Amino acid sequence: MSKLSLFFIGIFIILLVVIYYPWFVNANIIGGDWPYFFDETIRALSLFPPSWSSLHGNRVGGIIPSYFLDQYLYFTAFLSSHVLHISWEVGYKALWFGTFLALSVFSSMFLVKAVFFQAKLWQMTLAALIFTTNTYILMVVGGGQMGIALAYAIVPLVLARFLIIVQSSKFKVQSSLVAGLVLAIQVMFDPRITFITMIAIVLFGLINIKNFRKEKSLILFAFVIPGVIAVLLHASWIAPLILFRHNPIEDLGSAIPTVAGLRFFSFASFSQTLSFLHPNWPENIFGKTYFMKPEFLLLPILAFSSLLFLNKSKVKSQKSKVQLKIQKYNNNLTIEQLNNERIIFFVLLGLVGAFLAKGANPPFGEINIWMFEYIPGFAMFRDPTKFYLLTALAYSVLIPFSVYSIYSWTSSKLKTRNSKLESQNYLPFLFLLFTISYLIFLMRPALFGRLGGTFKQHDVPKEYVELKDFLNGQHQFFRTLWIPRQQRFTFVSNTHPAIEAMPLFEAKNSSQIVSRLQGSESQRLLEELSVKYVIIPYDSIGEIFLRDRKYDEKQRIDLEKQLDNIGWLKKIKTGKITVYETYSHRDHFWLDRGGKISYKMVSPTRYLVEISTSASFNPLIFSENYSPYWSARIGEEYITSKKTKYGLNSFRFDKVGKYNVEVSYAQEKYFYYGRLVSFSTVIVLIILLIGIRRRFSFKN
Repeated sequence: MSKLSLFFIGIFIILLVVIYYPWFVNANIIGGDWPYFFDETIRALSLFPPSWSSLHGNRVGGIIPSYFLDQYLYFTAFLSSHVLHISWEVGYKALWFGTFLALSVFSSMFLVKAVFFQAKLWQMTLAALIFTTNTYILMVVGGGQMGIALAYAIVPLVLARFLIIVQSSKFKVQSSLVAGLVLAIQVMFDPRITFITMIAIVLFGLINIKNFRKEKSLILFAFVIPGVIAVLLHASWIAPLILFRHNPIEDLGSAIPTVAGLRFFSFASFSQTLSFLHPNWPENIFGKTYFMKPEFLLLPILAFSSLLFLNKSKVKSQKSKVQLKIQKYNNNLTIEQLNNERIIFFVLLGLVGAFLAKGANPPFGEINIWMFEYIPGFAMFRDPTKFYLLTALAYSVLIPFSVYSIYSWTSSKLKTRNSKLESQNYLPFLFLLFTISYLIFLMRPALFGRLGGTFKQHDVPKEYVELKDFLNGQHQFFRTLWIPRQQRFTFVSNTHPAIEAMPLFEAKNSSQIVSRLQGSESQRLLEELSVKYVIIPYDSIGEIFLRDRKYDEKQRIDLEKQLDNIGWLKKIKTGKITVYETYSHRDHFWLDRGGKISYKMVSPTRYLVEISTSASFNPLIFSENYSPYWSARIGEEYITSKKTKYGLNSFRFDKVGKYNVEVSYAQEKYFYYGRLVSFSTVIVLIILLIGIRRRFSFKN
């Protein structure tokens, strides 16, 4: 390892530690969209997410919209609590945040090595530095969007595996199988990021169209096999989605993508996207954008200066070793031709990413709007900043190449001149030092602790720990209603789900909620929804009671005074958290006309209920959001669910008597069958890869 590589690695490690140390030093990572879970909640999670969850649908039950990502949440929760026996704080730091850093570094270095066989270790380190410390990804992880972050981290690896398939003359089957596995992992983290990755792959395919024309089987190895593998590995949720024709966009509610939404969320200008500057940098406050920072203009200059070194990328000292690697992949290309093709590809990729990331803003914003409306998949991106990913890919490859080319060019010029001035011999190294210093200068807000979200230290208020103990100590099923909405430290479990008042009453503010609660129907509604406690949260981080983006205590005080005047609410706890108790509430299961009932939850999708009714018509009410796929089975007879006045499930019993009833969710068995397909696919892939590996070793 050269001294130059050691220098770059040392700088890189120091910068990573300085930027990301709050994640591993603070007791908890709290901020942005990253949810906080008490250990009691985590220990109750199974290995696989259920097809129906009591903790979704505003905690009145529903399908899991992001089932793909919840697979990883449930797996890591189960691994932490039931296998490794560690706290969730340690588990998520290692398996989510630590995995993001490890994947980002490895995959970005792997991509540079796959693109340029002659890449030095310090070039790969520079690529990792750009990929893991740019303004876009720091805003993503600072906002706690770890599903997007993990999908982002693996993008270079997905693209690299595809490049190897297209431009290799051997090992296509093995490379295709591995590409399918990597692609499936990325889909698990975020299918939207996978869609963006496929844009990069399709662009590379178009640039290398001659390869596909020459070798027709490339389409099979590059697209069909990896795609089929990814689908089979996610059959557990894709199959039910197709069978039951469920449109996940319908679950977004007010977040359904529209052109108006695209215009609103188009925060970045083209100058910002081209300069790889996130519009919210560095405060990351939603809707608060900043002017263009001129110091970032040097980034695209560094990246696109790689075009100046086309046909000049040969490194004679390593020609023999590199040419052997070229022959391993493609005997028809020289190293210069291969580098030129890939430089052009990444230049185009950077331009496409900058154009898409600006959204509806000029220039030619109408094109982005047209794609949003008419090209399938683009409607997923009402927030176009996700296309910064393409710029991150391009710049993490182009800038190291440009820096290396300038360094090599200055070194060769000085040698040919045989300069007697020793100071000139240091010019190449000074250029590298300038590059590192410039990148450090750009990330100075991160180095000086000016980033918020997950980078800030927040403690769990003792008031929420006490509330968790109070709720968890009660074993009967009930829900809590949080006004105006829940706080991030809300304790939830399958026994005690938490409802947010704003979506429940379709309200925009606290006043509208209070007005609804004063109506005659609200008491009956909350009773049937099993609401036992109504809670005004302690806004410890300043996210709920805001005026002009600042915490306003007066809003909370006024809300409490208004709830004090509602007669059917009894205040039982005051202070930073105010708790009211309702005068009556239903259980999870209850008989409309009275009777004896007992039940046991086997899983969130299966309940065993014993009832005794003396009324001839006595519906069994299940206090979960209505779904036609809930059914009650008595022996071989099935009773389908009917919708109640308040949108719950009702099962009709016409005869007097005692019944042993199994209430189950029909879709669960299809998720089970899908998991069998996924496991079978994994086993077959392992066997194939081992067989190919042994066959190759035997031939050698």
